[in-house]
Amino acid sequence: MKDRVLFVTIGLLLLLSTGYSKAEKFKTIEVETKGIKIEINTKLELFHIMAYLSNSDHLNNFDFRYKSDINTFFALYKNDNSVQFVKKVLQNYHAHLSINGLFFEKNFKKDTSLMQFLQLDNFGLPNTLINKSIIIDSLNQAIVSFAKISQFERFIESHQGYYNQKIDEVAKEISGMDLIKDFETFWGAKKDNYTIVISMLEQDIHSSWFINDKKSNCVFYLSPKFVVDNDAKFGNSDITNLREGKMAVKDYIYYGAAHEIGHAFLNPIMDNYIKQIDQIEFQYSTADPSKINFLCESFLRSLTAYFLIINKYDEFAQMVIQGEKQQGYIYNEIIVDLIKDYANNRNNYKSFNDYVPVFLDKLKQKVENK
Repeated sequence: MKDRVLFVTIGLLLLLSTGYSKAEKFKTIEVETKGIKIEINTKLELFHIMAYLSNSDHLNNFDFRYKSDINTFFALYKNDNSVQFVKKVLQNYHAHLSINGLFFEKNFKKDTSLMQFLQLDNFGLPNTLINKSIIIDSLNQAIVSFAKISQFERFIESHQGYYNQKIDEVAKEISGMDLIKDFETFWGAKKDNYTIVISMLEQDIHSSWFINDKKSNCVFYLSPKFVVDNDAKFGNSDITNLREGKMAVKDYIYYGAAHEIGHAFLNPIMDNYIKQIDQIEFQYSTADPSKINFLCESFLRSLTAYFLIINKYDEFAQMVIQGEKQQGYIYNEIIVDLIKDYANNRNNYKSFNDYVPVFLDKLKQKVENK
């Protein structure tokens, strides 16, 4: 029976890929400003469109005109096998945001830290890296297949102006910031390439980081958070006022990037200190799966508060700290003080990497005495 299940499953994968062995060309719409490439990757966008058509619960839940356009254009294809295959992959990839890295990282299929999240029990396949690669290849082929049968290029053509508008909205704000300079100065380190990928349907902002062609890359996936006049927006006000639920576009991008791009700097550093981090007696109730995940999240949420403070948003910084405490990040006030200690002693620490042993020692003492 097991062999039959394997045969049927592999047969389905071959059916999805039949006739589409030649890679499809997907358009990337992009501009560059202040050393950051800002783009809409149409293959990633189609992946999210297919997830949306499958009623995936991994996307944003607000209605806006773009979704209506999708519903109309793809009405005849929403039950296509390729759409259902995308849904199945997302249901069995247990870190749905991370799978977006597939469209940018050349070695995604070889990265066990990413492939571990794909579980194949519901595919009737053993959880081997080879079988997971087959599923990922089939996912790519499913997207290519759907692009052809739905004439996706026509959808792109009709929305070229809309995509340019969204890119311009972000580029306008980036051009008035020293975003990368601020972050590289804080961390005392650099990345070779920075990309902001606009994702119109994604639920949350997030990031990925990787090496391609011996170059370090950081990708910040930026999704809209507000609806204004039936359109998805990156802000809902010219001036930020958190008490009134108002957020300026520049602040949404800057502080979102501070956190998400921060992962690209912080996480690889902390991976070298797992033993020391495990010795810290954290008391936490968040969904973070390990102490290192909890600490990285705590640090970057604290870093957001720190940047708010140095940018004269002291009241909002305290609101953020208290809000995070209610979510279980109870050490953020301590961490903000340690970030200030690092910032005030940069003569002694050229980079945050140099400060980490001191940071962990002081944090351990403060946690134990809390």
